Amino acid sequence: MKNFAITVSPDSSIELLEDFADVIALDRESIPDITSIYETLYIRSHFAQQSTLPQKFRNEIDSLVRQARIKNPNIKFIDDMDSVDAIVAFEDKWLQYKTFGIFMPHTELQGGALDTSSFARPVYKNRLSSRGSGVTWDKEKVVGSLDSWIIQESVEIHEELRVYVIRGEVYPIGIVKQSMTEGNKARGIEPRTLMQDEVKFSKDLAAQAPGLDFAGIDIARSTDGKLYLMEVNRSPGFAKFYELTGINLANKLYES
Repeated sequence: MKNFAITVSPDSSIELLEDFADVIALDRESIPDITSIYETLYIRSHFAQQSTLPQKFRNEIDSLVRQARIKNPNIKFIDDMDSVDAIVAFEDKWLQYKTFGIFMPHTELQGGALDTSSFARPVYKNRLSSRGSGVTWDKEKVVGSLDSWIIQESVEIHEELRVYVIRGEVYPIGIVKQSMTEGNKARGIEPRTLMQDEVKFSKDLAAQAPGLDFAGIDIARSTDGKLYLMEVNRSPGFAKFYELTGINLANKLYES
């Protein structure tokens, strides 16, 4: 097998990746010495719980990257991400806003004061979180350093979608999501073919980060018909997509 993937056990897509890559789950397996020559290395990340943050496995990831590079100095890193620091920088929601801000609702960094005067209905998001964790509309739940939170204008959502972009191309089928509420995470409900404006919107925003090989883009259509980017997930889960469509997107990622 020519591909290698590093992830953690809460990653729902491990079995789908294993059809195309040797996979190690950092939190449940001993770290092996790399003996094979791999063409690609995919470092996936999971920010939904503290115990599986990539920062927790910095030494293990650095060791595996170093070994893989010794075996193949020209190894391709999926998403051009070859270090924990690069992954954390991309997943930081404030840094994402600096890259994709023209597609997103009005957003500000919390900073030293909890000022919501410029927002009609603010939502608070931890800068390093995913899969609905670290998001609240209740300012009393904003804990720790305010610098670790952003504040964003809530969107009156008509429909929310998960869209997948693979090597710059928008996959034509998206997943309609039940929008997140306080206490309930967003979840996929049903697949549908994307409309033309959704494809163009997703392709335009993906062009802002041309190094990404595989991204899950959460977009929302507001009640007045406008499209907004809610979040870009660099290592998206795609097990639900497979459950609803029978399509393994890992095949699309690795087929070339």
